[in-house]
Amino acid sequence: MNILQKKPRIKATLKYLVVLVLVLLVTIFQDFLNSRTNEYPFFASESVLINSFWVLILPVSFLLNWLFQKVSIHDKLPNLFLKRFIFVLVATLIHMLLFAGLLHLISASFYEHTIRFMQNLQFTISQDLYKYLLIYSVIALVLIKKKKHVKST
Repeated sequence: MNILQKKPRIKATLKYLVVLVLVLLVTIFQDFLNSRTNEYPFFASESVLINSFWVLILPVSFLLNWLFQKVSIHDKLPNLFLKRFIFVLVATLIHMLLFAGLLHLISASFYEHTIRFMQNLQFTISQDLYKYLLIYSVIALVLIKKKKHVKST
């Protein structure tokens, strides 16, 4: 891979990081405003930890897309809607489980209060499931395209 091929990747990665930081800042600010409105203390470190689920979106998406291609899911399922639907469900499930596990490990290691795995998973399902489904639906539309059939002459 030469330098010309690396530049677009670097630019794309930087754009992703900038968007990720902006989203995290907005969600942290939203938590701050919510704490002031509902009159409870705001802890920036906890807000960053809980809102860090955004960090996992692209890695989960690309890993799952790679896995789908490796196991030829795209070839085994002829229906484009079904491919995308399965991608969204599997990505959502993997993301929620991975996030609940990471949150548990990080909070147990660095915080006085440990956020239990099941507690976080239940909270995520009850409060954030629609976010995961929406985000991964958009990603599925981008990543999983209809294959073009090449006509033989």
